[in-house]
Amino acid sequence: MYNIDHFMIASNNLESLAEHFTQLTGISVAAGGSHPDLGTRNKLIATTSAVYLELIAPDPALETRSDLLEVIERIDVPVVHRMILLGKLSDFPAIVQAYERAGIPAVVRPLSRATPSGEVLRWHLLMPAGDNELGIFAPLFIDWGDATHPSRSLPSAPCTLADISASHPQPEKVQALWKEIGVDLPLQQGPEARLTIVLDTPKGRVQMQSA
Repeated sequence: MYNIDHFMIASNNLESLAEHFTQLTGISVAAGGSHPDLGTRNKLIATTSAVYLELIAPDPALETRSDLLEVIERIDVPVVHRMILLGKLSDFPAIVQAYERAGIPAVVRPLSRATPSGEVLRWHLLMPAGDNELGIFAPLFIDWGDATHPSRSLPSAPCTLADISASHPQPEKVQALWKEIGVDLPLQQGPEARLTIVLDTPKGRVQMQSA
């Protein structure tokens, strides 16, 4: 759906975040792992498509600091924090340059984590600065390389991504950047910068929003 790999749902406590998601949807979350290069850890939820959901929070067992961690530490209420698009590592330098022209620093990082089965997943992530002015509208890009994509290894879950909607007070500004970096998600003009995902779950239709 719109070349989206997954959505990052964040707060500053992973156990509370997972409990909140399960109470809201009736869906159990799957174990993820720690990100030793970012200072975070996650739990995951499959959907009926290739798009999955990542619950992410600080990992108190890690001393690593990162731009992403510093932002997530300040999030008290679960929010849709970022969208991550599928990309090719060979295209990342051009995307970084497009971000820089828009005044948003971005870096490409090789990352990894161990799965509960012991497999080590390795990927490359293009990360715009965490506190950039566009927030969730400055997506991350991921190239999984030879790693097993999480959507193929997660246990199935009764979770369908039914809809995605986005609005921004200055949609033309966002769309100018999106055109350069290859984002085709529909965007409406609205009073607030807001991205909403709609899930069909055992507890009915559920909406989750960005901050």
